Amino acid sequence: MQCGRLPTVPSFLWEKMHTGSNVVSDESKKVAASGRITDAVVDEYYANLAEHYRPPSRGGNTRALHQHAMIIAGVRYSFLALGAKKWVFKGDTVSFDWVLKADKYRNVILNTMKVRSRNGAAVVRGDRGRKPALRTAPPKAPASRREQRD
Repeated sequence: MQCGRLPTVPSFLWEKMHTGSNVVSDESKKVAASGRITDAVVDEYYANLAEHYRPPSRGGNTRALHQHAMIIAGVRYSFLALGAKKWVFKGDTVSFDWVLKADKYRNVILNTMKVRSRNGAAVVRGDRGRKPALRTAPPKAPASRREQRD
């Protein structure tokens, strides 16, 4: 340890502050690319279909892959999960780890998500299963004239 260096400041920040360098090391990318949210209240929550749409006559979208997103203190965190069932409701308290992907997506690590309802009880919501293959083909056009009109 160098003289005058505080142990609470990571080495890459210390070097940047005292050398004036704008070069970001690999160590700083690792530190800045992940984080932990602890006991935060969810401001907003929504889910969007991520796979191709399937009509109800073909099985629907119940087990389709959806992108779930929640906004906490103005910052968006998202994850992919089966179904549109909410994992978290507005006003719930959550704790989870997240990873920054492509320098703009904060992806939630699902194994670390802990949810507490408004009254403080631990709850488990949403479809936490997996499926063997994702939908890759778009739905086929209707075959009959009547189906094409509908």
